[in-house]
Amino acid sequence: MRHSGFVVGAVGGAIAVAAVGGVITHALASKDRQHTRVERIRGGLYVTVDGHPAVHRTIIESRIQGWYHPLPWVGRKIHDVSCPTHLKAVVGARETCTARSDDGRIEIPVSVVEVEVEGKPTEPTVHWTFER
Repeated sequence: MRHSGFVVGAVGGAIAVAAVGGVITHALASKDRQHTRVERIRGGLYVTVDGHPAVHRTIIESRIQGWYHPLPWVGRKIHDVSCPTHLKAVVGARETCTARSDDGRIEIPVSVVEVEVEGKPTEPTVHWTFER
């Protein structure tokens, strides 16, 4: 009967490790939601789209590149991320970026979910997400 205590302990330990792994995965996967402060600084990446401030496409590309595959079991390895234009700081604005992976070319939808304006309306904080 001593074997049953060992089995229960081993199963309990495996469940605990899986739970911790799940929490870490969830925390890293939540990085799909990003935020970027659009600021007018000399020599900076300040851009507008249709008269609205926008998140520069190189910022979007680098964030996707860094967070698309934070762990081996979250997302796929990608490279050569490219977004066709800047992301307008308007809730609901959408863009589709592309990247390359071992499986070929993939599309990565990006959308603005919230825009915070504190002080200067020309310098909002844009909350945006990308899909895996």
